[in-house]
Amino acid sequence: MDLILVRHGNTDVEPGICLGQAERPLSTRGFTDVQQLAATWNGSAPRFLFSSDLRRAQQSAQVFAAAFATEPLTDPRLREIDYGRWNGRHWNEIMQSEPDSYRHWLDNWVIQEAPDGESFADVLRRTGAWLAALLGSTANDDCVLAIAHAGSIRALLCHALGLPPGRAQTINVDASRVSRLRYENGQFDVRYVNATRFEVD
Repeated sequence: MDLILVRHGNTDVEPGICLGQAERPLSTRGFTDVQQLAATWNGSAPRFLFSSDLRRAQQSAQVFAAAFATEPLTDPRLREIDYGRWNGRHWNEIMQSEPDSYRHWLDNWVIQEAPDGESFADVLRRTGAWLAALLGSTANDDCVLAIAHAGSIRALLCHALGLPPGRAQTINVDASRVSRLRYENGQFDVRYVNATRFEVD
């Protein structure tokens, strides 16, 4: 199975915002970037097109859905990390208003939930459940495209590559970028990560 992971396009959120699961639409640039990425697709349509159920991911998925004449399968397990009461707030404001909570979270972000939110370990669990279900329902020659977020894509790459969760932040996952993995004989191989276009194998 080929697993292709795409991060949604940019939003109009200003730099420094803790976006998390706050709902924000794609910006004009975000739409354009996703369209340009989709135009580089090569080969036949994927068997499955999945999307996080957050708005920015669904809007990105619709670009691919139009190209493939299909409907995305939305799955909340592909959502971005939930920062709870920090969703949509500026990091500077969070640091100033909740310094102790912020420092404790920053020092233990893999296992520490954001206030009223979740930890990266929680994201690993839900994306791992999605990945296990996917592997149980696909064949060797299937191609799966999933539109998700930086946090959920990093979690999936940790699963696939066997990376320690603490290394997740070392993986660049930029907006409108694509990563491709091949699952065969019980293991994943990396074809490319954070690419600006769909590459031919």
